[in-house]
Amino acid sequence: MRAAILFVVILVSLAGLPSRVRAAAEPDVELELTAAPDEVAVFKGKKTPVWRYTGKVVKGRKESLIPGDSYLGPTMHLIRGERVRIHFVNNLPEASIIHWHGLIVPHAADGLPSMAIKPKERKTYDFTVVNPAGTYPYHPHPHMRTATQVYRGLAGVIIIHDPAEDKIGLPNGKQDLCVVIQDRRVDADNKFVYSEAMMDMVSGMRGDTILVNGRPDASFPIERRPHRVRLFNASNSRIYKLAWSDGSPMHVIGTDGGLLAGDEGPQKRPFVVLGPFERVELWEDFSTRKPGADLSLISEKFAMNAGMGGRGRGPGMGMMMNMGGEKLRIARMEIQEGEAKPGVLPKLPGTKPKLAEAKREVTTTLAFRMMRGFLNGREYKDDDLLDAEKLKLNEPVIWAFDNGSEMGMQLPHPMHIHGVQFRVIERKGNGAGELAKGVIDDGWKDTVLVFPGETVKVHLRPTERGLFIYHCHILEHEDMGMMRHFSVADK
Repeated sequence: MRAAILFVVILVSLAGLPSRVRAAAEPDVELELTAAPDEVAVFKGKKTPVWRYTGKVVKGRKESLIPGDSYLGPTMHLIRGERVRIHFVNNLPEASIIHWHGLIVPHAADGLPSMAIKPKERKTYDFTVVNPAGTYPYHPHPHMRTATQVYRGLAGVIIIHDPAEDKIGLPNGKQDLCVVIQDRRVDADNKFVYSEAMMDMVSGMRGDTILVNGRPDASFPIERRPHRVRLFNASNSRIYKLAWSDGSPMHVIGTDGGLLAGDEGPQKRPFVVLGPFERVELWEDFSTRKPGADLSLISEKFAMNAGMGGRGRGPGMGMMMNMGGEKLRIARMEIQEGEAKPGVLPKLPGTKPKLAEAKREVTTTLAFRMMRGFLNGREYKDDDLLDAEKLKLNEPVIWAFDNGSEMGMQLPHPMHIHGVQFRVIERKGNGAGELAKGVIDDGWKDTVLVFPGETVKVHLRPTERGLFIYHCHILEHEDMGMMRHFSVADK
């Protein structure tokens, strides 16, 4: 009862927050997004039943919403500094809500599970775009239904632009590729198959069919010139070890929160590792390939065992499972005829920010046992706020995620914190193993992959008051309780 009363008090108090949190009187861009069942021609033969977002521009730039050609939601193109209003219409047969993953928005616009709306209801979001230019997801976030709703097709991309970024001279237009990677199980009738078997829930739902931008056997026509390649892992649980099939290095220019600083990148990596809902941006000069060259973006085979462990020991004896990945072709790059127009790896502006001293540190232990996920020994409840982490507005804090102390299944957990961007400042343990060379901890992040036996520390400074959540972004783990509230207040 006390928790329920506190929950109501917090929500009521938010109504009196300053103008930054309240709705903008006149938005620069006004959009409408509708979630509804549909059928889409994804494969040859029968159409695939999906749930998908469709949308329209109510006011403002027509190019702010670009429809997709498959089940993925329309791509939003927003400009840093714009005031945005989005009307969400729920035409699904169950409750849902939209979360703008990685965006720093007011509590009321974040899309908490407790704010899910019922079928036929509407919700309006108002916020100002404050994030740097970059690639950000949006997806549903109802408690215990996020995994199935995303798996059915509900997800989309937000690309934030900033005029200052145009001066860098990065590839744009057709040379700016967004590659949204998902895996699915597909039956003989072209239906997505979602399993709730124990092993699928523990490891997270994985499929053997790769879809890129909602299409199988994806291919991109590539001119022989530099390209910007935005890689986004939108899978429920699969971790990818992404590489070029010809062994060429990958040139990393950005992560979750946009471009790396000049003293951080570009970085040359043999491969890049992406956990669920992490993003990375590459600069790739395709002028070095000959027309018709056999080139693909692949996910290389890797091993990662998980099992019973705890107290810093990592995976131990007992129930073991392979959390690794088989070799997969993600997409073919079809090098076109034409003159080669080579480019020069861009010089990225700025320097890595000097982080303010954090006088406070909080720790969250990660655990998975008995088919349930736990953060600091507790499962998620909408109104369980009495022991929520309490952060102070604009006060730097170090947040440690400990994935080795608790007894239970030792599994990888991509940890996502709502309402903030953070910097990874320390990674202890060797849980990444052979993947370590491709783990990108630089730049601004909103999701960090914590391997079994590791402790990862991040530095953040919350700038929005109110109630938020953090959770594992293996969606099955999130739905099984691996999520908690935290609050941000002046004191």
